[in-house]
Amino acid sequence: MRSTPRLAGIVAGALLLAAAAPMPTIIGHDRELMIRALGSAPARLDVTSASFAAGGDIPREDTQYGANRFPGLAWSAAPRSTRSILVVMQGELVADDPAAGTSVQLVAYNLPADSRGLPAGSLALPPGAAFGPNVHGPAAPYAGPHTHDAARHAYHLQVFALDATLPEGADWAAIKAAAAGHVLAAGDLVGYAAKPADALSPVRLDSGMVSGGTGRDPEITVFKGIPYAAPPVGPLRWRPPAAPAAWAGIRPADRFGPACPQPGGEMAHGLPQSEDCLSLNVWTGAKAGEATKRPVFVWIYGGGFIGGTGASPEFDGEALAKKGVVVVTFNYRVGVLGFLATPDLSRESGHGASGNYGLMDDMAALRWVQRNIAAFGGDPAKVTIGGQSAGAGSVGFLAMSPLAKGLFRAGIAESHARYPRDPALRFLSVSYRPLDGAERAGDAYARAHGAASLAQLRAMPWQQLLEGSDTVDTAVETGTTGKPPLFRPVVDGWVLPHGYAETYARHAQNPITFVAGNNRDETGAVPETAFAPLRAHPMPPRAGMPQVNVSLADYVAAARRRFGPLADTFLALYPARSDGEAAQQNDDAARDSNRVSTWLWGTLWTQGDAKPLYTYFWTHAPPGPDHDLRGAYHGSEIFYAFNSLDAVNRPWTAEDRRIADTMSSYWANIVKDGDPNGPGLPRWPRYSAAEPQVMELGDRFGPMPVASPVKIAFWRRYYATQDAW
Repeated sequence: MRSTPRLAGIVAGALLLAAAAPMPTIIGHDRELMIRALGSAPARLDVTSASFAAGGDIPREDTQYGANRFPGLAWSAAPRSTRSILVVMQGELVADDPAAGTSVQLVAYNLPADSRGLPAGSLALPPGAAFGPNVHGPAAPYAGPHTHDAARHAYHLQVFALDATLPEGADWAAIKAAAAGHVLAAGDLVGYAAKPADALSPVRLDSGMVSGGTGRDPEITVFKGIPYAAPPVGPLRWRPPAAPAAWAGIRPADRFGPACPQPGGEMAHGLPQSEDCLSLNVWTGAKAGEATKRPVFVWIYGGGFIGGTGASPEFDGEALAKKGVVVVTFNYRVGVLGFLATPDLSRESGHGASGNYGLMDDMAALRWVQRNIAAFGGDPAKVTIGGQSAGAGSVGFLAMSPLAKGLFRAGIAESHARYPRDPALRFLSVSYRPLDGAERAGDAYARAHGAASLAQLRAMPWQQLLEGSDTVDTAVETGTTGKPPLFRPVVDGWVLPHGYAETYARHAQNPITFVAGNNRDETGAVPETAFAPLRAHPMPPRAGMPQVNVSLADYVAAARRRFGPLADTFLALYPARSDGEAAQQNDDAARDSNRVSTWLWGTLWTQGDAKPLYTYFWTHAPPGPDHDLRGAYHGSEIFYAFNSLDAVNRPWTAEDRRIADTMSSYWANIVKDGDPNGPGLPRWPRYSAAEPQVMELGDRFGPMPVASPVKIAFWRRYYATQDAW
């Protein structure tokens, strides 16, 4: 049985029931208190708690508006003939009216006869004991008080000494029946709780009501696992997301939804996987009745379009919410379930298009935000989208899609906004596929899995569909060892009418404020402390990653392959005569290439979008066991942009916290005003096509050159020899 308390709201609209109405039959509610249902006891148990006095207020920390921490309980010795102890906590649904019914917060039975309490903050039961049901079901050991009005409701912590043990796995009715007639002694401690005046939960959405809980800081309310679309299963598999089903009563938004199906579990962070995965999460500091609406940041996770979840701890939105932003994360379909294209799927679509179901999920989540975010204190007219890696790719694709126009006013792309003639664009997580090639590959994939029709594909278990999906697209020539993932977005003529170069040439992108940047140790660059370990244990190639060259022979061979006739010029600009020099020059070239490519991309982007563009280069390596091997790696900036340090177990220093406060302030300002600058922050200049500079973020904060003029000239010359993508 799980022993970690959960934040949540109680299920159902039972709080509104009149005294004469019948009690709901759902688990976790009952008409009367257990101590009354079992009748008078021959002896009395004295029941106390170190957290509150009898008749006093239960601390917020022990309620679901706080940390949902069990307050702790102690009781006097039971009679000699006692065989087991039963503990039940029930809340009275209507203040001052016990006849209106109760909600069950805790049931623990078959505790040892000589036990004298349950410790505060812990619900680990001794062998032989078990938890019974409460308002959250049998899997949640403790549901702390979560009253839905300002009245003080009584909560009864009842202890019974029984001359019997109760049947294992018993439900509420069976526990009551089995305990009746076996009570030797009983005691009751009564505490009170009310909904705090500053609590936002519950809120009404277009599909029903939800209740949330507080974050680590009680000023922040968190809602988890809210459906924004129907489960894409059966006939809805490989179709645009449909509206979620409405629900009655109050739905507890107290736990993250399952991750969308993906190979392995690393990027799912241990969450269960299910096709019923289209849910989102909201962090807000808004209070009930607050007049001013707050700007909204919607985050799209990375993972190469093959994995990921909006529940990753580094995406914890609490710190940004404390800076006045409503934060939304969500799940979208990935891999074969999110990006399969076939001729049959294109024919049935009505648009002659297929393969972009994950991007359509993004847009469904953004439309949900437009309809519902005001209920959380958010302003639907002030939405910024952001993402890293494939999430950054999604930001760029949504900015290019006419179907997403008007859903957001700004975008933040963390890693890989690239010049269309940069071949790296073909293998990074911002890569796409033309429709005809995607259909051919999808048809071959279906046949390899034994499916001859869409009906057979839709009937196939998702576990079977995923077999072999974590692979690369070998048909794409990149000039390096880098290859893109097989399943990724498709230029289908509908969701994505055109590729990068044609979109920019047509000035067809959606007009938004844009932020884009790269990291020091990504896309072929690594920290200097990693050179020797990588020589001893080379990294195997994987999707979206070029090989890192840390030996002279590999460095020269890679240059010959990549640059062809320009290889001698490259090697003169980045010369090496030893393994050490080669590794360093490989880093310097990769970093220059990344910055120059993004700067050149900006020259095209700003021709079709007059709104501000800001670019950055991230340089700080997070602490931890991977510090020397990974440095300022791909995705390392996320902890700092979210200031989610308290949600992630690393040996953070005071310097990390200073950097995170600065970085997250820039991000909060972008979401609020479309400008990262603000009081006390180093000035971040707006992008200029005439001045090749970029804002360094991390180890220092300030502008830096993109590269030397001669090296910028080389990269321009090289890119001019490449096909536009």
